[in-house]
Amino acid sequence: MEVILLSENIKNLVDRLDFIEFKQNIIFLKPPQHSTQLFYEITLEDFLKIRDFTKEYSLKIENEELVSLSDFEKKLIDIWQPAKSYPLSSSLIARVLMGKNLYARLIS
Repeated sequence: MEVILLSENIKNLVDRLDFIEFKQNIIFLKPPQHSTQLFYEITLEDFLKIRDFTKEYSLKIENEELVSLSDFEKKLIDIWQPAKSYPLSSSLIARVLMGKNLYARLIS
């Protein structure tokens, strides 16, 4: 029982660290003239849904399925409505969570 609790606590810590790192990377990658106010309001629960979706979408890219940034954006908005209010949100999220190589394949 203690092992399960410890494992769950570790998972929660990793999720929170991923969330903090995500927010930090968004701030570093956004164009200087753009605000990141939208991303200040994102919750851990929102982030986890976005991360899970992005992982699934990354697998599609790796499997060479037909994908596009506009499709990614539409599905992201279905998961997290505020993404609609900031035009670069889907691109920033993809860059941060997919990494350089998969992001490059997504936009090519």
